[in-house]
Amino acid sequence: RFPEPRAETNTVQSKSIPLLLTMKLFKAATPEQQLEALRSLKCEVECEAEHIQPEAGCAAVDVCRLEGPQETQVVAQKIIDGKTPTPTEVLNYFNNELKKRICFLDGGMGTRIQAEKFEEADYRGDRFKDFAEIDANGVPVSLKGNNDLLVFSKPEMMKDIHKEYFAAGSDICETNTFNGTTISQGEYKMQAVVYELNKKGAELAKLAAAEV
Repeated sequence: RFPEPRAETNTVQSKSIPLLLTMKLFKAATPEQQLEALRSLKCEVECEAEHIQPEAGCAAVDVCRLEGPQETQVVAQKIIDGKTPTPTEVLNYFNNELKKRICFLDGGMGTRIQAEKFEEADYRGDRFKDFAEIDANGVPVSLKGNNDLLVFSKPEMMKDIHKEYFAAGSDICETNTFNGTTISQGEYKMQAVVYELNKKGAELAKLAAAEV
């Protein structure tokens, strides 16, 4: 619910239907207005549900209820150094940060990649330029559309896409490994590189975070 902008009313005469149509054209709210509107909606909420505490070792811990110090500088320095914060450090950071603001996940990787209009050669790169597998129907397997392979053939671009999302305000970056399973990669006869693919995807995402 953002501040309602000033409406401008235009009258449009339809050629195909003899009716008088009225359209309202709205001017988009500025980012500052949107932020102010979101903050105005914020309110304190208390949970009144009865929470039964399980005995130690009888159930998994609800990570959203963990309490701990938010060591932002420690987490940030590890990311800058290309290291991996511990699960506890990550949980403490987000459990505390989410009490103060909305945290953002990055946008669609696949649709962003599609905008580049890559062709078969782009997916193959040097590593898979001689790839010549045949599918069950006797048809040569095409690698076009296997976006995960771009971590090998277009690593700099994949890293830069992650950086685009971080620069736009994302707090969390997903790796370019949506189809990084043996089942999905098996459709491209690429199941042998699944482990390496996931490892490379994570390395590129970490590098992007370190550089921004």
